Amino acid sequence: MKNACIVIRDKEQSFSGDEFEPVVAALIDGGYAPDPVLLVADDDVHAFAQALTDYKNSSNNLFVIAPGGAAAELRLRVCEILQAAIPQGWVVEKQKKLIACLAGSARGAEIAEKEVIPFLNAKYAVQHDRVVLRAVGAPADTVKAVLREAEQNSAGQLRVHLTESAGDQRFEIVYDNSTPKMLIDDVTRRLIVGLGDHVYAADDTPLNRRVIELLSLRGLKLSIAESFTGGGIAQKLIEVPGASKVLFESIVAYDNGSKMKRLGVHESTLRGKGAVSDDTAYEMAAGLIAGGDCDVSVATTGIAGPQSDGTDKPVGLCFLAVGTKETVYVYKYMYAGTRSEITRRAITQALYLLYKQLK
Repeated sequence: MKNACIVIRDKEQSFSGDEFEPVVAALIDGGYAPDPVLLVADDDVHAFAQALTDYKNSSNNLFVIAPGGAAAELRLRVCEILQAAIPQGWVVEKQKKLIACLAGSARGAEIAEKEVIPFLNAKYAVQHDRVVLRAVGAPADTVKAVLREAEQNSAGQLRVHLTESAGDQRFEIVYDNSTPKMLIDDVTRRLIVGLGDHVYAADDTPLNRRVIELLSLRGLKLSIAESFTGGGIAQKLIEVPGASKVLFESIVAYDNGSKMKRLGVHESTLRGKGAVSDDTAYEMAAGLIAGGDCDVSVATTGIAGPQSDGTDKPVGLCFLAVGTKETVYVYKYMYAGTRSEITRRAITQALYLLYKQLK
C-alpha cells in the first residue's frame, strides 16, 4: 500500500516542520507512513493542483496537511480540484483513492489517530500490529545501518520506526495482517543481530522494569550511591511496582564528606584523584557492598556542568560503577549536552550496566 503526503506551507511564516511532524508521526504510528512527503507553498495554486492529481493517481492514500486550523477549507479546495463529493468526515474519495485533509497541529494529529486511521483500517479491513525492541546506546552509524538494511529487506510491507530518549532507543516494527510472518521474523532478527549487545528487551519492557524483574528473579538486593545524578537512578527504579522488595537503599553522596562518612571513600583518593575519578566510583560501589546489606551496587560520579569542578576535567565526564560481592566494574563516559541531558544519559547508561551485570 502506497502512502504519500503533501504539506502546504505558509510562505509568510518561517518553516520548522513543527506544524506537520505530529501529524506525520501519528500516521507512522498508525501504519500509514507517507513516502514521499512534498512541500508546496500555499500561494502556488498550480503546483498544488498538479501534485494533488499526480499523487492521487500514484498512491492508495494521500494525506494533505494544511497550516494551522485550515483543514475544513482545505477539504473544499481538494474536492473542487478533483471534482469530488464533499464528505462528512475528513477523507475525500475519488476513483477508489482516499485523500485525507488534516490540520498541521496537535488537533490534526488527534484527528489522524482517532478518526482518519480507523476509517482507513475499516476501509481496507486492515489490522495493524507491531514488534518492539528496546536498546541502549547503539551508535548512530549502527542504527543507520540496521534501519537501512531493514528498509531494503522489507519490500515496502512493513516500517521500522525509531524513538530515542536519553540514550534509550525504541525500535517499532509496524506491519499489517497482509505482511508475511517470515518477513516480520527476518527483519526482527536482522535488527537484533545488528544492534547486538545494545538490545535489552525483545518486547516493550522499559529498562527500569527490566532491572527490577532481574533483581527479583535472582533474589538480589540493590544499593545505590549517586553523586552527580542526584537520586535519578533510584527515582527511575521506584517507578516500578515491587521495587521495595529489591531496593535496599539509595544514598545521594553529593558532598565529599558524605562520600567518606557514608561510603568509606578514602580522603587520600579524593585528594589525589578527585571526586570525579575511577577510584572514587570504585570505592563508592565497594563501600555499599562492604556494608553487607546488598548483593549488587551501582555508583555514579561526574561533572554535569555547566561549569567544571575547578579541575582540568571536562564537563560531561563521568564514571559509573557496578559492584558485586566478587568485584567492582568501573566505566568511563563522556556525554555532551545540557546539565539535564548529561545526567539523564548517565542514568540510562547506569541502569543498562546494571542490567548487563544481572542478565
